[in-house]
Amino acid sequence: MKKVLAGLVLIACAVVVAVLREPFPGPLVTVPALAAVVAAIGVTAWLPGSRPALPLLTGAVGVLSAVCVVLWLADRGGNGGPLTYFHTLGILTLITMTVRWSPARQAVPAAGAAALGEALLPLQVVQPVSTVVEGVAFGVFWSLGTAGAVGLGVYLRSLDTTRIRAVREARRAQRVELARDLHDFVAHDVSAMVIQAQAAQILLDRAPEQAAATLRAIEADGTRALAAMDRTVRMLREMEGDDVPAEPLPGLDDLPALVHRFAEVGFPDTELELAPPEPVPREVATTIYRVVVEALTNVRKHAPAGSSVSIRVTDRGGAIQLTVADRARAPEQPRLPGRSRPGVGLAGLAERVQALGGTFSAGRQGDDGWLVKAVFP
Repeated sequence: MKKVLAGLVLIACAVVVAVLREPFPGPLVTVPALAAVVAAIGVTAWLPGSRPALPLLTGAVGVLSAVCVVLWLADRGGNGGPLTYFHTLGILTLITMTVRWSPARQAVPAAGAAALGEALLPLQVVQPVSTVVEGVAFGVFWSLGTAGAVGLGVYLRSLDTTRIRAVREARRAQRVELARDLHDFVAHDVSAMVIQAQAAQILLDRAPEQAAATLRAIEADGTRALAAMDRTVRMLREMEGDDVPAEPLPGLDDLPALVHRFAEVGFPDTELELAPPEPVPREVATTIYRVVVEALTNVRKHAPAGSSVSIRVTDRGGAIQLTVADRARAPEQPRLPGRSRPGVGLAGLAERVQALGGTFSAGRQGDDGWLVKAVFP
């Protein structure tokens, strides 16, 4: 943009030189030429603030140019000379920017008026035409520059549209990812709250102290769920350009606390083996945490209470392997009601793992268990 503005300033200086030359071309040539060049420089210098007025300005310059050419033809006041070429450059610049930036319903009439004024300009620099056909031919030839300006404007407009669409799609993908984050983290804590609330109802009369402890656990899970939602809102605000402090996402260091909370809500036989290769990339560590959260949430939903769960993060030939396996140790113990709603977490996690170049699988092992496995290169 600075180069364009510098070029237009040089054109303005050349216009001043052309105006000062002799013989003086006359106001019908000078005024519209100066208007076109000054308008082009002004619009370039004050974009994007001048965009709303751009169609009106371009159309006004085009109408002024056409009217002045017609009046000049009625009483020739001297050949336009070099000033007409600068006039042409100013109009073409305005047409290009109008086509690029303005809404189509405003750009079409504005560019049309400017194109009309541009088509009449060659009559100021050629010898008097003898026939109408000759005048039309000169106008058509001169309008090739107009066609180029329109084409350049359309091309730049298409680039802007493509860029805006790409940004919109990127933001949409980020929002989908945040929605998955919300599912991964909040669903785990909410499902724990449901189970503990059901247990608290049973313990209120039999063991009030245990019921109080369960209610405190529900409060803690609710606090974590709110923190996850707050983190999601912060990320959404960051996407919109707001200046908010970023919070780190959970990773491998948070797995022991996660497993401890899971064991306290009905799955005491839960073990964690954490022996990954060092160092673990942050995005891999976060994805491992999410896989574990989703796997434990599904265990809580579908496996009988008291089932054993084994979580292992190990090194397999330089690759990081995660396995989450559950086995029903007490099949006679029924599941708590209301926990068998289908989810979409595993599909989203498979996409995350594959995006990092890894592999993901989830399926039944034997007749009484489920295995979730992810391998990261």
